Amino acid sequence: MIKSRGPKGRARVTFTVDARVGAQAAAVCGEWNEWSADADVMHHDAQGGFSVTVDLDAGRAYRFRYLLDGQRWDNDWAADAYQPNDFGGDDSVVDLTALAEAVPPAALKTSAKKAAPAKKAAPAKKAAPARTAKKTAPAAKRADKPPR
Repeated sequence: MIKSRGPKGRARVTFTVDARVGAQAAAVCGEWNEWSADADVMHHDAQGGFSVTVDLDAGRAYRFRYLLDGQRWDNDWAADAYQPNDFGGDDSVVDLTALAEAVPPAALKTSAKKAAPAKKAAPAKKAAPARTAKKTAPAAKRADKPPR
């Protein structure tokens, strides 16, 4: 499973089924397509398995399973998590919450503006240790005096 951030709060998820499952047909069924076997039919890939890319809303997690040859359910063993279902098995989970946490464009511009003045202020930081040294010198003299 490959996840990437899409435009306008969407995420692109490529679901894959390995050729070793020995299926002739595959579909990914999940919460986003009401568990339909016809909505996201997978296509044969170059390695003999199956794949399909689905656009989903970012910011949430979805349960799903693979339907192989129209009769056998299989999980994605690279899923983000697994949750028990009402049929005595587990559903695979794809978690897209992290893809919704994009850095807003305004924050990127603000960060760039803050970074520029920091470079100009660097010479002032070099002068600061000299001032600190003057402040610590009198303290060292006081430490040499015997206590009263």
